[in-house]
Amino acid sequence: MLKYPAVVRRLSLRRDLMLLVLVCVLPVTFVSALVTYFSYLQQRESVEQQTELIARAVLADLEREIFTIESGLKVLATSNELSTGDLRAFHQRARDALRSGAVHNYILTDPQGRQVVNTLLPYGTPLPTSGTPVALGRVFDDRATVLTDMFMAPVAKKLGIAMGVPVGDADKVIFSLNVGVDPVRIQALISALALPEGWLVAVIDGSGTIIGRSRDAERFVGQKAVPEIVDVLAKGGQGRIESVTKEGVPVVTAYVTSASWKWGVVVGVPKNVLSRDVMTQFASVLVAMLAVLGVGLWLARTISTRVLSSVRELNDAAISLGKGERVYLPAMQLQEAEAVGKAIEQAALSMQKVKFLAQHDTLTELPNRLLFEEVAHHNLAFAQRRGQTLAVLAVDLDGFKGVNDNLGHSAGDDVLRMVAQRIAHTIRGSDIVARMGGDEFLIMLTDVDRESAIETAERIVAVLSESYPGVELPVSASVGVALYPLCGSNLTELSAAADRALYRAKQEGKRRAVLAEPGKS
Repeated sequence: MLKYPAVVRRLSLRRDLMLLVLVCVLPVTFVSALVTYFSYLQQRESVEQQTELIARAVLADLEREIFTIESGLKVLATSNELSTGDLRAFHQRARDALRSGAVHNYILTDPQGRQVVNTLLPYGTPLPTSGTPVALGRVFDDRATVLTDMFMAPVAKKLGIAMGVPVGDADKVIFSLNVGVDPVRIQALISALALPEGWLVAVIDGSGTIIGRSRDAERFVGQKAVPEIVDVLAKGGQGRIESVTKEGVPVVTAYVTSASWKWGVVVGVPKNVLSRDVMTQFASVLVAMLAVLGVGLWLARTISTRVLSSVRELNDAAISLGKGERVYLPAMQLQEAEAVGKAIEQAALSMQKVKFLAQHDTLTELPNRLLFEEVAHHNLAFAQRRGQTLAVLAVDLDGFKGVNDNLGHSAGDDVLRMVAQRIAHTIRGSDIVARMGGDEFLIMLTDVDRESAIETAERIVAVLSESYPGVELPVSASVGVALYPLCGSNLTELSAAADRALYRAKQEGKRRAVLAEPGKS
């Protein structure tokens, strides 16, 4: 019987080596792609969190601006001229109040919506009997402050916003004292933001109308926002959605609404910005895989070792990033892994920067109101336990408006930065100073007695009243001092007492420090 040799399967070395290279490379390629994808998700989450933080910061600044206007309006509503019915004298008082530059004009309307006083026109000039926003009628019904949506002002003949407060007693509202707010003021607040390229910030009123925009404001202010944004803002709260801008650009948008005024702030980042880096990284991974396929087993094994080492470092970095810890990355052996590592490092730096921006004033780099209040509440609790005395100092610059008006806002910004530095060098490391907006600062001195607090306040007046390089106009400072617990048991009461003392300092001739009287409200 004839025996035939066993059939031996012929193997192709080229094919088998290719398969071996694929077996070695594909898992590493898959891991690299997976790490890149998760890095993209983390980077996207970081960017979206940044949009939320910016939206909340803008809303906080906007509400602080509105609160400042409301406070001044309520003070003017209690003037003697209104109490006695001397409208001519009130007209002059209101026009004098406009010199601060905070608002556009003051208007006094009756319950029928007819204008009685308008500082844009001389007293006695016939005034419009219509055109007053219907929303201001709620001042008489609710006896509370009302903030309107954007409307066309009948006298100024341009788009504006109005706020009204009741004038009268507990039984009857006689007038509504209204103030016209120019949207330019809101636009200036937005323009001061340092936004990444392509990002968009917009402020939208309760009717869905755009009243401020970081890009193409002249084109879109006064128009309705896109329907998706109008719908989510109408529901209130905060969150993120995917939408399309007025220009038709797809964006991921963070939104937040004001519980007090029904306005909203939206911050959008183009979707192509989020996907651009990850597509580049995926392309790099693909190119690397094709290159490895052409080299051979040894090079595939070497590259696999390098990739796995880099992946471990990237995983550790990703875990650190997820925990909010500082990211440390050694030098990567592969360019692709280094690109991912740089993306992670950049995400970590962005998170640190966002955290800093959320707690500090962008111009002076001093703590902002949120950080100040957090530290102040801690200091008050500590002082209460230890029976110590604290002091809150309200600081306001004298003559600062002249710097802005005559030398420009750039010179004003330089003065504010120098003011911040001088105050920081005057107080102790245990004290805290914050810029509250404009040329107003708030300081908390820990563990001080009455004499030390007054001495520090007078030193601040002296150092802030020194000349400023490049500024020939005189600039000085007035300071109001409130002591804990004599003038209040919490930050709100102490700040109010310090503000009242600051007002007395202004009345008594400025450039001085005045101590608040205990128990005054």
